[in-house]
Amino acid sequence: MRFAEELLLLLHSDESGYFISIPEWSMSCALAGSVLMDLALENRIDSDLETLTLVDATPTGDELLDPALEEISHEKDVHSPQFWVERIARHADDINETVINRLVKNGIFEADEGGFWTLSGKVSRSGRYPMVHGRTGEEIKGRMIRVLFDDEIPDPRDMCIIGLVHNCGGFRAMLEPEEYELAEEHIELFSGMDLIGRTIGHAVRSSYRPPESLRAVTRRPLPEVGLRDILSSKSFWEKNIPKFIAEKTSEFGPIFKLKFPGREMVVLASAKLNRWVGRSGRNHLRTRDYIDGFLSEWGTMSSLASLEGAEHHRLRKVYRPSTSRKVVEDRMSEVFAIARHSFAQWEIGKVIPGEMACQRFVGDQVSQLGVSLQARELLDDLLKFEYRALLVHVMGLLPKFTLHTPRMNRCRKRVLEFYAQIHATHTPAQREGKRRDIVDDLMELHHSDPQFMPETNLGFSFIAPIIAGHYTASAMAFSIYELLKHPHYREQIVAEADALFADGDPAGADFTLSNIDVTHRFIMEVLRLHPVIPLHLRTAQNSFEVEDMKVPAYTTLWVVFAATHYMEEHFPEPEKFDIDRYKEPRNEHKHAGANAYVPFGVGTHICGGARWTELQLAANLLLLARHLELEMVPKDYQLKLNPLPKTSPDKNFKFRVTGHRHPIEPAA
Repeated sequence: MRFAEELLLLLHSDESGYFISIPEWSMSCALAGSVLMDLALENRIDSDLETLTLVDATPTGDELLDPALEEISHEKDVHSPQFWVERIARHADDINETVINRLVKNGIFEADEGGFWTLSGKVSRSGRYPMVHGRTGEEIKGRMIRVLFDDEIPDPRDMCIIGLVHNCGGFRAMLEPEEYELAEEHIELFSGMDLIGRTIGHAVRSSYRPPESLRAVTRRPLPEVGLRDILSSKSFWEKNIPKFIAEKTSEFGPIFKLKFPGREMVVLASAKLNRWVGRSGRNHLRTRDYIDGFLSEWGTMSSLASLEGAEHHRLRKVYRPSTSRKVVEDRMSEVFAIARHSFAQWEIGKVIPGEMACQRFVGDQVSQLGVSLQARELLDDLLKFEYRALLVHVMGLLPKFTLHTPRMNRCRKRVLEFYAQIHATHTPAQREGKRRDIVDDLMELHHSDPQFMPETNLGFSFIAPIIAGHYTASAMAFSIYELLKHPHYREQIVAEADALFADGDPAGADFTLSNIDVTHRFIMEVLRLHPVIPLHLRTAQNSFEVEDMKVPAYTTLWVVFAATHYMEEHFPEPEKFDIDRYKEPRNEHKHAGANAYVPFGVGTHICGGARWTELQLAANLLLLARHLELEMVPKDYQLKLNPLPKTSPDKNFKFRVTGHRHPIEPAA
C-alpha cells in the first residue's frame, strides 16, 4: 500500500468511524508528505532538508501520485520540501477521498453512506490486509504497537510513517498520556532515522497553518436575500423550497443570508457545498439544537438524529442491519399482503385521499417490518402528534400549548400505549424463533450498555423507523401522482409488473435493475423532482470559511442539499419529469461526483434506510400497476405542495379506482 493509505489506517478510529482529530492543516500536510515520500521511493523526486528536485517526470500510473508529480514537473524553479508540502496540501481533500475509495475497493474499509468507515471484519479478525497488488501485509496498528512498546526495530517504511504521524501530532492524539510518555523516546528516535521521513517530517512540522498565499486574501460579505426578494418569487408561493433556493442561488451565489422578519439563517446550496458538508460538516455543523425539544415530547433525551460523532456512529451501526434493503427483500410477501389489504379497501368508484391513503399502508408496512407489529389503528394518531411536535419544536411555527390540547393528549396516550405493546411483545420467549428486528437490536444494546441506551430512550428509538416511514409514504403519494400524469410511463411500468408477476408473486431477489429498469428510474425521478426532506437544519458549532465567506459559530443554517435538483447545469429542464436522465450516456445523477443528486441528504446524517426505501417504493408501485386502474380526481388536477413539516402533496390530491386489472386477494 501507499504511505497515505497506511497513514489513514493508523489514524482511523473504529469507535468513531472516522479519523483521530488533529488540526486540519497538519493532516493536510501529512497527506501531502505521504505522496512525496512515495514519489521519492518511485525515484521520481529527490530531496534533502533544503531542496526537492525532479528526477524523472514519467507518470507512475497511480492516480494518487501522478497529479503531484505533474505539478512538480511543470515548475521551473527548485524549491524546498516545505514549499511542496504546502503546495500539495491544497489537494488534501482529493488525496483523502482517493485513499478512502481505494481502501473500500480493496476490502480493507467497509463504508457507510453517512461518511463513516470501519475496518472490515476480515482485517480485524486476522490482523492482516487482503492481497493488494499481489501482496498482503500485517495491519499497521499491530506493527506500531510492537515497534513503540516492544523494542522491535521498524523497517524503513514504518520509520517514514512514524515520522509523518509524529510530526502532524498524531501520536499525541492517538495515545493516552501515559502511553505516549512510554513511547516518546522510540517515537523521537525512529522519526529521525530515515532521511526521506526526516526531510518531509520537518516540512510537515514547520507548517503550522496554511500560508497566506493559500488562504483567501479578502473575505466577501454574505449576500442578503430579504423579504422583498422572497415574496416576489413564484416558487416561494408554490411552496417549492428547493426550487426557490435554486433560483436565489443563481442570483446571489451558493451561500447567502435569508432574512425573514425576526429570523435569519445562512443558506448553503450547491453540489460543491454538498460535497463540503459530506467531507467537513462533522467538524462544523451540529444537529441537536433543532431536535432536543421535539425529543422531549416523546420522553427521550437523545436519538440517532440528535447524536454526533462516535455516539452517532455507534447507534447507526446498531440500526444498519434492520434498516437495510435485505429486510424488504426477505419479507416481500408481507409487503405485498399489507398493500393488498389496503388496495382492497379502495372500492371501485370511491375517491381516495392520496397522501393519507399512502401514509396508512406504507406506515403499516414499515411498522410490521421494523417492529413486528401492526400499527394500523395507531398510525393516524402517531402522524398527528409527530407533525404537531415538529411544527412546535423544529419549525417554531406553533406555540407549545398546542401540543397539550385534549386531542394531542389523547394522541400522546396512544403512543405511550404502543411503546408498552412493543416492550411486551419483545421478551425472549415472545421472540424465540422469529427474525430479528430493530427492537431486538435496541433491547440488546440496552441490556449490554444501559448508560448509552437507557430505558428512557428506548420508546422513541422503537418508533423512529415508523416515523421515517411517514416520509416514504409521501414519496409514494408523489409516485402515484406522476404515474397518473404520465400514461406512457405507466404503460411501461405495467409491462414490467406483468412480467414480474407472471408466475405469481416475485421474491425480493427478483427485483433486479434489469427487471425493474423503468420503475427504478421512475422512482429516481420522483425523488429528484419531489424531495420529501429538501434541507437540513443545522447550527454552526465552529466557524468556517467557504466560497471566500466566513460563517461564524452559532449561525443558524439551512443546508438545502436538494436545491441542486432544480439547477439547470446538473439537470437540464429541471421541472420536466424525465426518467431517461438516468440512462447512458446522460447519467445526470452522476454529475458533480454524485453530489448533485442527493434525495436522501448529505453528511453524517444521511438516511441510513435509503436502499430499503427505494425497494419498498418500487415494490408498491409495481403491485399497484399490476392490480389497479386509477384516475386523478379531478382529471385536470395540478399538483400543489404542502411544505411543512415535510414536503408532500396537499390534501386536494385524490384519485379514484376505476377497475381491477387482476383480482386482489387481501391477507386474512
